[in-house]
Amino acid sequence: MIVAVLITIVVALLAFKLIDNIEIFISIIKKFISLSMSFVYGIVIAYVLTPVVKLFEEKVKLKRGVSIALTYAILIGGITIWALYGIPGLIENVKEIGSDIPNYISSLEGVVNDILEKDGFSGIINNTGVKMNVDTYIDKSGKILISALEGSLMKMVSLSSIIFKFIIGLLVAIYILIDKERLLRECKRMMYLTLKKEKSDKLIEFIKTYNSMIVTYIGIKAIDSMIIGVLAFILLNIVGSEYTILLSILVGVTNMIPYFGPFIGEIIGFLINVFVSPTKGIIVFLTLFLLQMFDGWYLDPKLIGDKVGVRPFWIIYAVVIGGGFFGPIGMLLASPTAATIKIYYKKLLEKNKITI
Repeated sequence: MIVAVLITIVVALLAFKLIDNIEIFISIIKKFISLSMSFVYGIVIAYVLTPVVKLFEEKVKLKRGVSIALTYAILIGGITIWALYGIPGLIENVKEIGSDIPNYISSLEGVVNDILEKDGFSGIINNTGVKMNVDTYIDKSGKILISALEGSLMKMVSLSSIIFKFIIGLLVAIYILIDKERLLRECKRMMYLTLKKEKSDKLIEFIKTYNSMIVTYIGIKAIDSMIIGVLAFILLNIVGSEYTILLSILVGVTNMIPYFGPFIGEIIGFLINVFVSPTKGIIVFLTLFLLQMFDGWYLDPKLIGDKVGVRPFWIIYAVVIGGGFFGPIGMLLASPTAATIKIYYKKLLEKNKITI
């Protein structure tokens, strides 16, 4: 009885001390997370590179070390090409847009003024003050966009800390790829130590199912989006679009978002070019629209097919919810998450023998 009372007093004192110094405790956790990010990057990099390493091991019949070396050679070669040719062009595009925004704003104000000053509109607009409000909103929107672009450019320039952690992550990923079987066994042992065998088996089964959905959707969709990004760069150069590097990257990235993601690239491509020439804006929009039709009707079904197996309504719903809670990562994981939920939902229906 006395021991229980003493333990309760000690736990209460520790809890009080923790609450009293919560800011110090939070700062320690933040520091721990920050220092651990290199290892998080390493895990993610190893996860992404595993299929390539397995391809060299199983299809080409190479040893693990040689497979990892070849995979890293391809990765570093791609990063080097992007650093030499892609990043300078991207930064230049962002700078050009920043310098051109005032001209775009002036053009937009001119178009709005021409519309608002037509007979029948001018009297109502001047009396209600709508024109002043429209001009103010256009001016504010331009300033916000310039600030956002300047902020983006500064972030692109000041990435030394993230780049350093990424480089450490690349080194960590090598050791994970070399010793991944042993690491997975240790993770399983930890599960069996902390959970019962039945729960551990179910958790492992869930992780395998979710992993297969991620590989099916995100892995293959990344290849699809890379192809679309390259085709967009070629086609945008052919039609004489402005800021082709920036737009092709945007088209490739937004293509990862199911259904309505591709329209983002089309609309932005139209808006960027329409101020230079309305005809050019329409041509760029139609070019990107036809490219997305090619992707939706041919390329995407060829690569992914119906492997995800979730209706469009639920995918869009999952994208909205995932994006709202977790941002771009949530939108990216929406499809595999919805597909995994569907698999377990079907299992639940079968278990309960519901056939309606």
